[in-house]
Amino acid sequence: MYRRILDLLNAGQALAVATVTASRGSTPREVGAKMLVVGEGQIIGTVGGGCGEAQVLWDAVRCLSEGRPMMSVVDLTGEITEDGPTHCGGIMEVFIDPVLPSDSARPGLSSTRVAEILVGALDAREPVVLATLVATPDPVCFPVGIRAVIWPSRHEGIGNLPGGPTILEQAAGAIAENRSRRISIPVEGRAGEAAVFLEVVSPPEELAIVGAGHIAVPLARMAKVLDFEVTVIDDRPAFANRARFPEADRIIAADIEKTVADLAVGPTTYLVLITRGHTLDQAALMQVIRKPAGYIGMIGSQRRVRAVFDHLRAMGVAEEQIQRVYAPIGLRIGAETPAEIATSILAELVAVRRKSRTSSRPGHLADSCAASAHPLAR
Repeated sequence: MYRRILDLLNAGQALAVATVTASRGSTPREVGAKMLVVGEGQIIGTVGGGCGEAQVLWDAVRCLSEGRPMMSVVDLTGEITEDGPTHCGGIMEVFIDPVLPSDSARPGLSSTRVAEILVGALDAREPVVLATLVATPDPVCFPVGIRAVIWPSRHEGIGNLPGGPTILEQAAGAIAENRSRRISIPVEGRAGEAAVFLEVVSPPEELAIVGAGHIAVPLARMAKVLDFEVTVIDDRPAFANRARFPEADRIIAADIEKTVADLAVGPTTYLVLITRGHTLDQAALMQVIRKPAGYIGMIGSQRRVRAVFDHLRAMGVAEEQIQRVYAPIGLRIGAETPAEIATSILAELVAVRRKSRTSSRPGHLADSCAASAHPLAR
């Protein structure tokens, strides 16, 4: 989103940025969901669709014409009828901010400066927090829309916001949890409190697909749609190449075990082991099982997985590390074809990403021949 925002600003285009800053009850999008509104109604992204999004759209058009930020409260608690069948039962508070190519008169950081900082942080794969004042009891000293950017070890623009030390402390927690949040800040001399939205802007999760066989092709393609950065690894150049994986960010045709051992792996790294043979899967698993990956999944039948895990135990791998491995890989959806198996794997990745209850127990793919046989991974 911020790359799109910077591109639009550099092209001289004004836009409104709508962000869900709070929600209560059942709502179609989570806190932090974002939609851009360009011109008189072109949208990029979504805050939930339906009549609620239509309200945000028209509020965004008005926000742009008036040149001032506003809060749009989307009430979806109405009775479900033929005229209103999409009520989810909750309330969303959506902050709409006019973002202009030239807004030097705006207090604090300019829109272009904010976008440049955030895109730079994404390129450096460094998580940051964008702090935005979304409500205020003192619009003269602290007008709505003031922004600051906070890194783990530095910040820019924080002096323009009330309660700087509290914001910095809360921002550190937001980065650690990788979860955006809205906080209340007392304003000296005022009865009410200010509200600051802390938006965690973190680099996209990296999906390393180890094995470039049949399953890997739809897996890489669909993972890009879900905003993963995709790396494909295989020791066969005839399989690991740009013609087979045009969407991949990186393709590495080299020794699998050594390549996986050299991978930089962190909490936003998702590893899918679907090589052409169980021996290769096990060798790759040994190289990453002690690394702090956000997800490690390995293909294979339940019988084969048990054998691999027994071997790891015999080699001294701790039980808690073994239990981190999702194997057999994927959610149990009755998948048979490579594309269906890729779908089941991605469903599990999303469950882990969103910390769904579905992801709490490793190994959901049915123990069927089609789902676990390595010919599909070759």
